[in-house]
Amino acid sequence: MKILVTGSEGFIARNLIAHLRQNKKIQLYLYSKKDSINILWLYLKEVDFIYHLAGVNRPQNHEEFYLGNRDFTKQIVRFLQKEKRNPPILFSSSIQVELNNDYGRSKLEAEKILLEYSIQSLAKVYIFRLPNVFGKWSNPNYNSVIATWC
Repeated sequence: MKILVTGSEGFIARNLIAHLRQNKKIQLYLYSKKDSINILWLYLKEVDFIYHLAGVNRPQNHEEFYLGNRDFTKQIVRFLQKEKRNPPILFSSSIQVELNNDYGRSKLEAEKILLEYSIQSLAKVYIFRLPNVFGKWSNPNYNSVIATWC
């Protein structure tokens, strides 16, 4: 199985990748913000499943939330639609979608894009609204208060 992980250098992705690498039947395609968008298009043509973990949560300005969360998701969906592909997508969202802030709104808009894609393409979409996360490779003063305390 060919699996794409977006946001591959992030905290959650690094933990997921460590787990997926234990299965020799999985071929991983890793995409991070330092990679060319053209690489992403090549990956999207081949993969059987997408873990869409990329996102912006600590930007320099509020518009970066929308560029990195909503607009990046829209790019992925548009490319899949253009190529008439419908691999399942697991999206890491946030409980912040229930709050009135730019991060939450940008994640909610990305969710809506994926749900519409699911309806139009019949692709399975899994949305996980994560609370504070903690685990291996957590950064103090960044991922959660627990990481900071530890």
